[in-house]
Amino acid sequence: MSSMYYLFFAGAALLGCILLAFWLKDVLRSPLLASMVYSELAARFALVGAAFVILGLLLIFADAVSG
Repeated sequence: MSSMYYLFFAGAALLGCILLAFWLKDVLRSPLLASMVYSELAARFALVGAAFVILGLLLIFADAVSG
Protein backbone atom coordinates (compact mmCIF):
# COMPACT_ATOMS: atom_id res chain seq x y z
CA MET A 1 0.00 0.00 0.00
CA SER A 2 1.50 3.30 -1.01
CA SER A 3 1.76 6.46 1.04
CA MET A 4 -1.27 8.11 -0.59
CA TYR A 5 -3.54 5.59 1.10
CA TYR A 6 -1.84 6.18 4.45
CA LEU A 7 -2.40 9.91 4.04
CA PHE A 8 -6.08 9.38 3.29
CA PHE A 9 -6.60 6.97 6.20
CA ALA A 10 -4.67 9.19 8.63
CA GLY A 11 -6.92 12.12 7.78
CA ALA A 12 -10.04 9.99 8.06
CA ALA A 13 -8.90 8.65 11.44
CA LEU A 14 -8.17 12.17 12.69
CA LEU A 15 -11.61 13.39 11.63
CA GLY A 16 -13.18 10.30 13.18
CA CYS A 17 -11.47 10.98 16.50
CA ILE A 18 -12.75 14.55 16.48
CA LEU A 19 -16.29 13.37 15.73
CA LEU A 20 -15.99 10.80 18.51
CA ALA A 21 -14.94 13.55 20.93
CA PHE A 22 -17.99 15.62 19.97
CA TRP A 23 -20.24 12.61 20.47
CA LEU A 24 -18.68 11.84 23.85
CA LYS A 25 -19.16 15.47 24.87
CA ASP A 26 -22.89 15.13 24.27
CA VAL A 27 -23.17 11.74 25.96
CA LEU A 28 -21.05 12.48 29.04
CA ARG A 29 -22.02 16.16 29.36
CA SER A 30 -18.54 16.97 30.58
CA PRO A 31 -17.57 20.66 30.73
CA LEU A 32 -13.89 19.77 30.45
CA LEU A 33 -14.49 17.73 27.30
CA ALA A 34 -16.68 20.51 25.90
CA SER A 35 -13.91 23.05 26.35
CA MET A 36 -11.46 20.67 24.65
CA VAL A 37 -13.58 19.97 21.57
CA TYR A 38 -14.47 23.63 21.10
CA SER A 39 -10.84 24.72 21.38
CA GLU A 40 -8.76 26.23 18.60
CA LEU A 41 -6.47 23.18 18.64
CA ALA A 42 -9.35 20.83 17.81
CA ALA A 43 -10.36 23.11 14.94
CA ARG A 44 -6.82 23.06 13.59
CA PHE A 45 -6.71 19.26 13.84
CA ALA A 46 -9.99 19.12 11.90
CA LEU A 47 -8.52 21.29 9.15
CA VAL A 48 -5.39 19.14 8.98
CA GLY A 49 -7.50 15.99 8.85
CA ALA A 50 -9.66 17.38 6.06
CA ALA A 51 -6.58 18.47 4.12
CA PHE A 52 -5.07 14.98 4.48
CA VAL A 53 -8.27 13.36 3.21
CA ILE A 54 -8.51 15.70 0.22
CA LEU A 55 -4.84 15.35 -0.63
CA GLY A 56 -5.04 11.57 -0.29
CA LEU A 57 -8.07 11.43 -2.58
CA LEU A 58 -6.35 13.62 -5.16
CA LEU A 59 -3.26 11.40 -5.11
CA ILE A 60 -5.35 8.24 -5.39
CA PHE A 61 -7.28 9.74 -8.31
CA ALA A 62 -4.07 10.85 -10.06
CA ASP A 63 -2.61 7.37 -9.62
CA ALA A 64 -5.76 5.75 -11.01
CA VAL A 65 -5.84 8.06 -14.03
CA SER A 66 -2.15 7.69 -14.85
CA GLY A 67 -2.41 3.95 -14.99
